[in-house]
Amino acid sequence: MEQWVEISKNTIPVGEYQAIVKNGEDAGLLIQLESKEFIVNINFGAVSGFRMLDEGIVTEGLLDENEVSKYKEDNFSNIIYKVKEGEFGKLIRKVSTGLYDVLGLEHYIIITTNYLIEVISKWEPNIEVIKK
Repeated sequence: MEQWVEISKNTIPVGEYQAIVKNGEDAGLLIQLESKEFIVNINFGAVSGFRMLDEGIVTEGLLDENEVSKYKEDNFSNIIYKVKEGEFGKLIRKVSTGLYDVLGLEHYIIITTNYLIEVISKWEPNIEVIKK
């Protein structure tokens, strides 16, 4: 059963964030969140996979409704969560034929005003908050 766990709780200030995603061979995956008051850089470095969906298109079936409703009450104020037994993690585990577990990969989800971003990575991200 899918389960979400808040990570880096209270690190990212509550706000309405727009996401800018940059990914490349050298720098890896950088997700920049911007609100009226803050810029938040979430740096995963090299990742094994990620997917990004417009939040308006995700209506059902992709995420566990019980987990969504738990965090929706506070408007996903933590923004970033580690996901256990999530659909995307299961897909990557299946196609990696065992490497998911050997490499110790983890599944993360970031929920912003405009996007739902899922990341498969060996490491938790480095988070930097900059006040404008």
